[in-house]
Parts: sequence; structure tokens; C-alpha cells
Amino acid sequence: MIGESQNAVQRWRSQVQVHHAQSISAQQNFDPHQDFWKGMAEQFRDDPYRKGDALVDRLEEEFRGCKTLVDIGGGAGRLALPLALTRKKVTVADSSRSMLEELRKSCEEAKIQNVEPVFTLWEDAVIQVHEGALCSHVTYGIEDIEKFLQNVNRYASKHVVIVAFMKSPQAHLGILWEVVHGEKRVHLPGVPELMDVLWHMGLTPELSVLDHLGPHIYKSDEDALQDLRKRLYVNQETEKDKNLIRAFQTHLKPTGEGLELVNSNGRTSCIISWDN
Repeated sequence: MIGESQNAVQRWRSQVQVHHAQSISAQQNFDPHQDFWKGMAEQFRDDPYRKGDALVDRLEEEFRGCKTLVDIGGGAGRLALPLALTRKKVTVADSSRSMLEELRKSCEEAKIQNVEPVFTLWEDAVIQVHEGALCSHVTYGIEDIEKFLQNVNRYASKHVVIVAFMKSPQAHLGILWEVVHGEKRVHLPGVPELMDVLWHMGLTPELSVLDHLGPHIYKSDEDALQDLRKRLYVNQETEKDKNLIRAFQTHLKPTGEGLELVNSNGRTSCIISWDN
């Protein structure tokens, strides 16, 4: 399916294309212009003044010498806003209007005035050059990864940081996908594939492990069902929905904290960085 003779960029593109084709095929009413995050964007807000966030602390270190930042796919500002507290300016570039609306609300509530939202697809972005560029959990589904990364370098004069999982964020849903849709899931590329692309482009990034995350916990069957229907593109009261509900018996494990999704433990979050 994905030829060994292809270079890193071509392999990445092929993997993403196959994954997207599966996702589109699974949806009854696919709309290429839909805002995927509509109705969920509020969940990505966080207190800009919070303390003890290991990722924010690490990013403060990474961008110590950068007075301006662009947060690519920065959404509702979960990372951009705390970083803006110690910087001259932060630009958040995102292709989701619902995410940028939550960013606007957060800025108003926190009285943060040095954050600029820009509605754009990053591959086509035209913005001012910043000293630092951050891209957290965005790269996985980017088809034209080379153009995307070229634009990252174009608009970061000093330092670039990419945060990504070793495996794609929904790799743990592969078994459920197979149960529901009756086909093996082709997952989006993660850190190993991204490193291959960066090396192919002549970059020499540093890679370090940031954290090993715990399992995904749901408060109830209903919460799990609502979330997994969206992630697996399952419509209510269909045969696939029945397959999903039946799968709960073996894929949701009761714990003291709630319902643990089997195979979701041990996700590894990484930092990839380089200087320009």
C-alpha cells in the first residue's frame, strides 16, 4: 500500500491519503468544509495563569530567547496564552473558526491583549516572521508535510518546537475501528515518520521524550459512546453503532476513576526542536 521505494515525504503523503480516504468513506454525509472542532472547541481552553504544567514549563525553557511566537494550530490558546504572559507578541494561526472564537473569549476573560488570531490553513499562511514557532499535536494529518514544514521555517527566525505523540493520537482506536468498520485502520504518521521527513529535508532536529500519558478515562458509558461515535464516524442506531456498543463490554474497563479505554495507556509525548 505504501511503497518502500518512496522517500520519506512520499511515504508520509501516501499514509495520510489512505487514512483520510478511510475516514471519508466511513462518513455518510462527508463535508470537506466542516469545522471538525465545532461543539468541542471549548474543551481546549485552560487557565493561562495555571502553574505546574510540565509542557508549558518546558516550552518556556525552549523559547527563552524568543520575544515573539507563532503557535501553529494553536486553537483555543491552551499553550499560546500562558506563553504570551512573558512575551511581546504571540500569533495563533488556526483553520478552525470555532477554536479561534474560544481563543478570543479566553483573551477577553484573562485580559491578555498581545495575542493575535489568524484564520488560515498553515500551508498557505502569510504572516510576519516571529522568533519562535510552536506546533503542538498538529502535524499528523497534514498531507503536504514538506510545504507545511517549509512554512514553519519561513516564519521562525530562531527556534522551532514541534510536540507530537510517538504514535498518532488515535492509534489506540485501531482495534475498535476494525470491529466497527470491518477493515484494518491505517493510522496517521507519528514521530518516527516525522523525523524521517525532517532528515530528508536536511534538518537535524533534537528529539526528547516529554511524558508518558495515562489511559483515556470516561466518566460514563454515555460519555464514551458520544466521544467514540465522533472519533469513529458512527451514526446512532445503525449496525455500526450496535457493533460499537457491543464492543464496550471488552474495550471499557471499570476503574476507581471511571471507565478506562483499553489500549489507551502509555501514549508517549515527544518534543522535536531545532534552531534556524
